[in-house]
Amino acid sequence: MYVIPLVLFIFPMLAFVIGVLGRALLKKLFIAPVIVFGLSLLAQLLYLHFSFFTWTLIYTALAFSGSIIAHFLLLKYQPSRKVQKTGVIILLGSVLIPALIFTISRPVNAVLMEKKVENHLREEEYSSSDIYSIETFYDGKRNTNRTEPVIAEVVFTDDPGHTYRYIELKKKKQVVQMCEYERSPNFYTNEYTAERPHMVKGCFE
Repeated sequence: MYVIPLVLFIFPMLAFVIGVLGRALLKKLFIAPVIVFGLSLLAQLLYLHFSFFTWTLIYTALAFSGSIIAHFLLLKYQPSRKVQKTGVIILLGSVLIPALIFTISRPVNAVLMEKKVENHLREEEYSSSDIYSIETFYDGKRNTNRTEPVIAEVVFTDDPGHTYRYIELKKKKQVVQMCEYERSPNFYTNEYTAERPHMVKGCFE
């Protein structure tokens, strides 16, 4: 799942809905904005760039707006318990369904990327016995207009000491080998070397 639709559409909607739910269920104005701020900040630190902090403030403001609107609507109309219950169920559904999709998307994308890398290696005339392992991980910094955010690390049977990274190009929908590799602990380089027998010269930098 792409980050841009999440940041621009789904997250703002969730923040506003959480604000409404916070006021309706917890009877407090500030609890939901604090929760949204904390979750957004945590997401920024774990997955996203520091520039995401602007969006953290926007989501917090939206959550507070939702709380304010819910506060005045509840005071003005004083809906019955049945109406409140129905509204809460609808709002919870609008929060949980996108959240579930977002949660499931990463493991699904990881499995899909693993299959794509397997197919790519078969096209490069590798057999299943040539591949020792394929592991995938999510890298938010790679989620650009050029590449997808899921990276696959491949270890070949005849070269267990080296790991080769693969990534998918967005526009071409093509899996390519990355030049980047770890030469020494925490030191990465793109330099081509014959010491890595499966490294291709036309790798992606």
